[in-house]
Amino acid sequence: MGTSRPSDGWATANDWANHRSLITALYRDQNKTLKQTMRVMEEKYSFFATVRMYKARFQQWEIEKKIKAEDAVEIFRQQSARTKAGKPSVVYIRGRKINPDRLQRYRYRAPAPVSEKIFMVERELAPSPSETTTVSPHIICRTPSPAPTTLAAQLEDPLDFKAPLQCMQILRGYIAGSVESRAWQAPSTGPVPDAFAWAHYLATSQGLIAHNRTKEGFILLNICMDEYRSHLENPGPFFWLATYKAALLLGSKNKDLGDLFIKYASGLTSIVLPPNHPFHSVWSRINMTGLHGLQQSAAALFESYLVAWKEQAGLLPTDETSLVQMAFVFIQLQCSGMISFRFAREALEDIMRVLSNSISSQFLLQEAKFRMACLLLEQGKLDKADTVTRQILEWIDSPGKPDPNEFDHLRCKCLWTMFEINDKKGNIEEATRIGHTLVHICESTYGPSHVQTIDAVSALQSFHTRHNNTSAAQELADQFHESWTDFSVVARKNNGFPHAIEQPWLHRCVELAEDEILIEQVVDLLERSSLA
Repeated sequence: MGTSRPSDGWATANDWANHRSLITALYRDQNKTLKQTMRVMEEKYSFFATVRMYKARFQQWEIEKKIKAEDAVEIFRQQSARTKAGKPSVVYIRGRKINPDRLQRYRYRAPAPVSEKIFMVERELAPSPSETTTVSPHIICRTPSPAPTTLAAQLEDPLDFKAPLQCMQILRGYIAGSVESRAWQAPSTGPVPDAFAWAHYLATSQGLIAHNRTKEGFILLNICMDEYRSHLENPGPFFWLATYKAALLLGSKNKDLGDLFIKYASGLTSIVLPPNHPFHSVWSRINMTGLHGLQQSAAALFESYLVAWKEQAGLLPTDETSLVQMAFVFIQLQCSGMISFRFAREALEDIMRVLSNSISSQFLLQEAKFRMACLLLEQGKLDKADTVTRQILEWIDSPGKPDPNEFDHLRCKCLWTMFEINDKKGNIEEATRIGHTLVHICESTYGPSHVQTIDAVSALQSFHTRHNNTSAAQELADQFHESWTDFSVVARKNNGFPHAIEQPWLHRCVELAEDEILIEQVVDLLERSSLA
């Protein structure tokens, strides 16, 4: 432990009594283990005792760091009763306030028998305490002072909780089994090659539909559904997250599309995978809650999955490209409120330390700022969106970068934003100039028949049609038809997606109800990390 014990022996009863408050405060600090508490007491206060002595005192003083199963069941019983009475709750165990986030973590990490007991008491399916035993006197559940919203607020309907909770447990077991069997080679696995490339095509199909290219949009959507089957047969670590995110994204644009996708994925799973596969159990529960239940439990499910992945395999890939891709996933999830800021902060700080103020770390900061530009555009704050977008373009064009074309994909996204800003402002001439520049850069960066270029041509044609520029619209319609024909030929030849999508950050739209405060948190975090 460091300091050697003095010759006059261990701590006496008086010593324990005199230091009780200090020891209790140290040990109840969530960042202090028992050994760390002992070390502090030895080095700073010359207080010496064995581990057994500490544990005996903690039992005598009724100090517990872990929440006992019986206490958890009683807490959730009391909270449920208060919720039905319209009362918010704060919980104390032996006088110590319990963080609501900690209770929620306990809920989705609890063993199955404990989870079932919680489910029973919340729905009044278990005998009341008066019929069997007395209420634990050391548990107090009362009305709190005003406090920030926690994860519990996102799970308002207790009837919707059992299915997501069971999904968490099934998926955690699936992750553990896949890692242990070496089906997934964890640290070297980046999130992009399969799952998020598929999600990008899905988002593009919605863009085509929005540009009145309904036929082509649904053709691309059908290609996505066919491609989904190949991923389902051999899912990667992030396949389920991409599936879940796709359901939410489709549902946010069109509830019927979200429900349709859930039914399709569920039905396909029953055909493709063997009867005992965990995905069957997951989909059977998702179908119980439907899209609404999924939307309410999104944050809990995403974080539970990522926590399990972190525990089993770690979150950091070994190469820089995959690190940037992983960071971008965390940025998007945090900006949408799909993971807690604490989890996002720890993951992003770890990644930024590895990147160590490289050009990649600066790029991630610009990507976070771009999320803000997208949100400001959606909110109609056009001048602010214009300012942020121009700042990003200035960074792209600033000297000192090894490859001036390295960030052309970010330049394309910024041009998309500038095009839409000027269109909304009524600056038709400037929007026209930027729109044609965008199409030209997409052609040179991705190719004339790439899905990115097709999407840009479609948007510009829609713009000219709305502003009665018939000749320009017809020219772009011809260009779209030619590019779409080439795209379709390659799609049929490949029996799937014609082009690889190596960067999930090609998305330019707001995803899953992004929030300005959450984006600011990420921007501030990345700015501090890039200066460290």
